[in-house]
This record gives sequence, structure tokens and C-alpha cells, in this order.
Amino acid sequence: MLRVRRAATWAALLLMAGACLLASAEPVEVPGYNCPAACKPPNCKCASHDIPGGLDPANTPQFVVLTNDDAITVTTMPVILDITSKAYNPQGCEIPATWFVSQNYTDYHLVQEVYMKNHEIATHTLYHVPNPDLFQIVGMKLWLNQTAHVPLEKIRGFRAPFLMHNPDQRKILQENGFTYDSSIPEPFPTATSPDGSDRLWPYTMDYGLPQRCDLGTGPCSVNESLPGLWEFPMWDVQNDEGVVLTNMDPQGDLYEAYKREFDRNYNGNRAPVGVYIHAAWLMDPTRAAAMQQFINYALSFENTWFVTMSEAIDWIKAPVPAVKYAAQRQAQGCDPPTDMWFPSGSYCQGIQCVNGNFSDSACQCVCIAEFIPNQPGWCADPETGACTVPKVWSSADKSFSCPDHAQREPVAQASPSPATEDPSVANCGHPLQDFVGLGISGTQDNSALYSQALRAVDGLCDTCASATDPTGNYFTVVLPNQLSVTSIQLTAGENTTGAFIFVGDSSDNNGMANPVCAQNLDLPAKQAVSIECSGVGRYVTLATPKNLTICDIYVQGYETAPTASPSPSPSPVTATPTTEGAAPTNPLLDQLLSTTSDDTESGGVQQEPQYSRLGMEGATPVEDNTDELTQQLVSQYEQEIAVINERAQHGKKRGL
Repeated sequence: MLRVRRAATWAALLLMAGACLLASAEPVEVPGYNCPAACKPPNCKCASHDIPGGLDPANTPQFVVLTNDDAITVTTMPVILDITSKAYNPQGCEIPATWFVSQNYTDYHLVQEVYMKNHEIATHTLYHVPNPDLFQIVGMKLWLNQTAHVPLEKIRGFRAPFLMHNPDQRKILQENGFTYDSSIPEPFPTATSPDGSDRLWPYTMDYGLPQRCDLGTGPCSVNESLPGLWEFPMWDVQNDEGVVLTNMDPQGDLYEAYKREFDRNYNGNRAPVGVYIHAAWLMDPTRAAAMQQFINYALSFENTWFVTMSEAIDWIKAPVPAVKYAAQRQAQGCDPPTDMWFPSGSYCQGIQCVNGNFSDSACQCVCIAEFIPNQPGWCADPETGACTVPKVWSSADKSFSCPDHAQREPVAQASPSPATEDPSVANCGHPLQDFVGLGISGTQDNSALYSQALRAVDGLCDTCASATDPTGNYFTVVLPNQLSVTSIQLTAGENTTGAFIFVGDSSDNNGMANPVCAQNLDLPAKQAVSIECSGVGRYVTLATPKNLTICDIYVQGYETAPTASPSPSPSPVTATPTTEGAAPTNPLLDQLLSTTSDDTESGGVQQEPQYSRLGMEGATPVEDNTDELTQQLVSQYEQEIAVINERAQHGKKRGL
């Protein structure tokens, strides 16, 4: 079986192609954490407490990230917006927040309103469950996109409910287009954050997670390899003696708590300051006032910016001095985003329709039985648009109708689209491809690349995924289960020569460490080609040393239970070369064709894993009390939700 021995070289070339030439920061010194000098932004960043780009602290922007977790409701949204709408960044725009949203209790119209104010929408699972699976994590991303219409490439971040993180979650994030996770607490002093003025900066997980996860709420390892996925640490709030108070919703004098954290960072290595809260906690007017006081204090310092987590990562990818950053933000302006889709054609602020439902297409409340003459119901107030005017009975007409001042025309209903014979069948003439992860080569972040890759599996042959890295390109689809592949249907957008297909269960090198089941393929443009392939695994990768435009991919086969011993190596399928009798001339193709399946880079020696969860000094792991902790956290969350709902009910009674 042909195996790619030097695929790591290809991956390194891909990585270096977009690397910036700024001074590199020294990686943190943690046992087992080996991050090479080749790891450079924008695609890779070693864990470090040095300022990105080698900038001097005085010339570095001081970022503050304000985040809110859980549902966006009529009760919680005003709590946060009342804070952010009263403070302004140096260029004159209202400060933003990052909202980690769960679907339970969330009003998707309010999600749109938050997004249109230039805040960031991130995910917090569908139902706020501990240790979420693929359905909870990716399901929330799809809900935000398909229901609230947040652009898929803008849904970049994730935070685990109760901060209960694990490697499986991070793998799901990396394979499904997320840019970053923000679930791991970060105290000081540790190897990653030596002291309060020298804190860990956000980093990518290409070479593992060196943080002290044994001090937090989940396991992590220096052996996890998740290329391109960032960790945005949750820096703990600690007192003057360094005692950890919390990392979310601090008790006591929160102004002094956050002021202390800000002063440490501003006078130190300028790592971002994290303000992590729940709206339910901030409903206390005293806390809200203290939060406003802290925000005003921080903004009084030169070069301070309140940013979303994505904005902070974007700067880390291409760090510039504070003066240049201010000029960039000034040029960017304060206009609302223009990439959100609305059924009505334009943004319309949602109205709380207590006695009706809000219509996306008409931008108004559709009141209960408003236009049904033989039923009582409600009518819209002409000033507020809310369904607060009751219908009246006419003895003369023997019917219910709206008062004269509340009369209006019925909302036009859109005609339903004709149903297809089988909604599971794609336009390309086969069932829709089932997958749990995608990957494609490129220099953008995970979310942008994932949105690009979706075009090859959306069932539409006129939408294509394109990759144009000069050093070579790949497309990877991760199947839900191990599959014994029989054939792969491909439709390329342009003539493609010298392509390879890899199939197996390894995600290393974007699936190119797996056995080759087809090599030296010629794919004609806009023509479906079925490739016989007898590989076994979950990862199917199409790779080429040239540009790659793939419009459709469909993998056929049957599920097979994983076995302890490896399956017999299939013989790779080789297509006829385009130049008759000529040897390949592309150096990368020469490299691919010269490899064998028996060689390994490590000499066949399997190293013992080094788990930072066990303590980087080799300490014995603490007793597992996960179940007890989960129950405590769930109970606390339910109490917070009860407070939110109670206040919402009081608001309705007062007519709010």
C-alpha cells in the first residue's frame, strides 16, 4: 500500500506560504510542548506570553474582551446593550461584546439585533448541556445560520457549558469550521502565565495545549494536535496575593477586581483582559454601575480597545503598532454589517408579539385572528406595531373586527416552493453527502475555509469549493462512521491533473497520512467521474499539487466495524497520465509517487503520551468528581434561568 512519507513537508510548505515575517515570540517552556519556529501567524501561533510581533508594550493595543453566556432574550439583551451602548472605543464606535449563545429561550430576532450592532455571535450549544456532542455543538452553529441568518463564516467561536471541556469537543470544533474555543481557565503563576503582568496570549493548538488543565474543569494534553484552532484563554480573576477568585461573575467589588486585572496587563505584556459574565448576574444595578465604572476607567487609558474575540485574534494574526491599528479602525468606521440575509430584503427590528407572531417577510407582528371575522383576537397598535389592541364585536355585522384606528391590510403570504420528489436527493443525481467535518487548504481561518468547503457537499454542482495555494491543495471530508469505500464520485470545476485520493482513519496532515487509494488522476472540468477506491476509514482526502476546484464529492461504500488489526492494504488506482510516456515533472508529484507505505517519520517508535492533565510536574491526578461538579453547575444554571424567567414575567405584567 502506497503511503505518503513526506506529506508533512507539504503541510509545512502550505503553512509557510502565508506566514508573516514579524518577529516570533518564544514558546512557553512546558514539558512535552514542542512548538517549532516554523509555526507563525496567520495560520499558526505558539503558546507564549510574549507580545505578538515583538512589539514594545507601549506600542501595543490593550484589548479588553467582554463576553456574555447563554440565551439572548428580552430580559438579558438590554442588560448587556445598556452597558455597551454607553461606552465608545477611540474611533467613536460603541464597544462590542462576544455573545456565546445557547438556543434554549433565545429569540432569533434579538440575535439579529445584536449582530447588526457589530457584536460577535458565538456558540454555547443548543441546550446548554455538559460535555456536548457533535449534535449540540454543530447544531447550534447551524441554528444560528439557518434561523437567525448569521453568516456561517462569522460564527467562529465556542464556549463549553459550565466550562466542562474535553479533547472530543475541540476535535469537533476543528473539523467543523470553528476558529477558536474559549473554555479553559488560565491562572497565574504557571509556566504559561508566570505572573499577573505576564499572562498567556491566545494561541493555536497545532502543537498541543500546554495550559494547566488539571487546575480547571476538563482535560487537555500537549499531544492534542488541532491545526488552525485557537484557544482564547479564560484568565482567572485573582486578588493581590494571587488567590484565584473566579473567572466569571466575580463577587464583591467587581470594579476593583477588573481594575486590578487591567492594571496588571496594561503595565505588563498587554495580553487581552477578559471580562466574562452572565447577564443574569449583571441584573443587579450595583454590579451594572460598577461594570460601567470599570469600562470608563479602562477606556481612559491610551490605546485601549474593547473588541470581540475574533477581532483580537485577527490582530494577533497580523499585529501592527497601536497607532496603525487606530488608523485601521478609524477607516473601518461604525457602519452595521451588510452580510446578514433577511427574508424581507432588509433588516427590521423585531417586536415582542405577545398576542401574535413576528413576520420576517413583512417586518411586523401578525396578530392572533386579526383578519378572521368570526373569531375574537387582537389588532396591531399603529404606533408601536405590537398586538395590544383587542378586536371588537359588531352587533350589526355579527362579527369581530379591528377598531378603525387599528385597521390594516393582511400580510401577504409567500407562495410555498414546489416540493421535490425526494428532498434527500441532491441536484447532482445522488443522495446528499453525509459528513461530520470538512477541511480545505487555504490561508483563511477555519470558519471561512469551512464555508468554502461546504460548496463541494451542498448537493449543487454549480457551487464549487476552490483552493489555490501554489504549493499544493487538498479537500477532506470526514464521514460519520468508518466506511469501506467502494467508489467516489467527483465533479471538478476545471481540468485537474495529478490528483490523489487518501482514505483512512488518521487526521494527520489533513488526511494525507492515510493510505492512497487512487493516484495520478485526471478529472475533466464539469463532468462527473466515478473513481473506484477500496480504502477503509472516516477521512477521505482529495489532493493535488496544482489548483483544486471541486464542485461535488460523493463517497459510496458500506459501514464496517473497526478492527484491532489493520486491514489489508488496497492497491491504489492509477489514472492514465495526461502526457503519454512522460514522467511526472512536478516536484511535489515526484515526491508523492516516490513514497512507500512501510516508512514512518518516527522510525516506528511510539512515544508515551504526556498529559498536562496529570500535572506538568508528574503529580498524581486528583480524584474524579465530575458527576458531582456537573450536578452543582447545572443547579446553578437552573437558578440563573429561573431569575431571568421571573423578571421576564414581571416585565410582561407591567406591559414591557
